[in-house]
Amino acid sequence: MHLWVVPTTEVQELLLVGKEIYVEKKFEHISPKIIGSLSDGVFAIAITLLGLDVVGLVPEISQSEDVNSAIIENWPTFFAYILGFVVLFSTWYRYHAVGQYITSTNTWLVWQQGMDLAWVALMPFGVSILAHNLDTPQEKWGVFYFGICLFGNYWTTLILLAIARFDFLVSFDSRLPVPLKLMGRITLLATLLGATVGLCLVIAALAFDKVAIVGYGIYVAANLSPVRTLNGFSRILASIQAPR
Repeated sequence: MHLWVVPTTEVQELLLVGKEIYVEKKFEHISPKIIGSLSDGVFAIAITLLGLDVVGLVPEISQSEDVNSAIIENWPTFFAYILGFVVLFSTWYRYHAVGQYITSTNTWLVWQQGMDLAWVALMPFGVSILAHNLDTPQEKWGVFYFGICLFGNYWTTLILLAIARFDFLVSFDSRLPVPLKLMGRITLLATLLGATVGLCLVIAALAFDKVAIVGYGIYVAANLSPVRTLNGFSRILASIQAPR
């Protein structure tokens, strides 16, 4: 025998309210703090891996008759390490200079950050191939592939922006020192500029590798202070948009 219980009017109303609450609730995107924690770990590992080539020179240098001469002879490895460290640390600096104002995420932002970290993880490869091919007949390829690792994040960001039809909404908190629309223009302009400069330098590396290395150095030097760069972009765009 089955016993059927018909809910009272009050119970039915409570059930309907509960159903509406259940329907309205949705899974939220992950917190920006989670991405920040992952990024710190990836950057730390990548920076540590940069030193492996340098440490690997110790047996060779120690067995040479003149340690100092051996160190000088291996200058490409030390040069590439310094360049790679400055690239990764300044990238981490820029990453958090902007990220400190982000309050929420979305699918596009999560994947864009993931692609950035993929290039960060690949930087030790770029540094290693540059170190092993500097001052050799294959120098242009070392410079070429290092440039790919250096500017790749700009290209993947543009691809994601194009897929999202440039509707890449990001939420910032009230501490953001510029209007939201201006921040969007700053981000797009910086991405386009980095992608264009990177493409030109990487192509130039195949014919003028020394010129490309100098270009890389100028780019790296220009990104040592991302906060100053952001403020500079803000002033320039604000002055252009200011009514006359």
